[in-house]
Amino acid sequence: MKKKITEIADVQIGYQFRKKIEPADDGTNRVIQIRDFDENHTLNREGLSRVRIDKSTEQYLIHQGDVLFLSRGHRNWAAPIIDELQNTVAVGHFFVIKVRNEIILPEYLAWYINQSPAQEYIHNIARRGTHMPLVTLSAFKGLPVDVPDMAIQYKIVGLSRLIEKEKKLLAELQGKRLLLINTISLKAIKTRKEK
Repeated sequence: MKKKITEIADVQIGYQFRKKIEPADDGTNRVIQIRDFDENHTLNREGLSRVRIDKSTEQYLIHQGDVLFLSRGHRNWAAPIIDELQNTVAVGHFFVIKVRNEIILPEYLAWYINQSPAQEYIHNIARRGTHMPLVTLSAFKGLPVDVPDMAIQYKIVGLSRLIEKEKKLLAELQGKRLLLINTISLKAIKTRKEK
């Protein structure tokens, strides 16, 4: 079945910082920025900066099960929040999607937003001016989402996790292979010099 994203989730803009983010060791909150994600859109929780925010952030706090959507730039993607976070907000470049309904898994929703039907919709609604493209909140709220039954969602999420695991293993393997080739090559050069 197809549902508008607003039928299954509440969507709001992340915390709007009025000035440059200044890290503070004794900060009241941690903040999620674009740089805190790797190329597979996995959040590096340990690397989050602490900041001091003097007003209430209750409505902006990010929780396990939320989905973040990058609304600015040439590549718009979604990432599920897998782990519980303490006193953490996301910068205003992100929309915070809070699933409020038992018919959809947050990880499935993030996966779906990253697929071509949703990406095509997002590409068509993005504003393109002289600066970086921007997806407006009001336009994003019209995003149609295919919601299959839970069994299919669990299978898709499981397959998606396996693909991510495979990507990491292949990257590690590639790194080790490169190291091996470089070591053999350097050894060959050294041996040749000694002859």
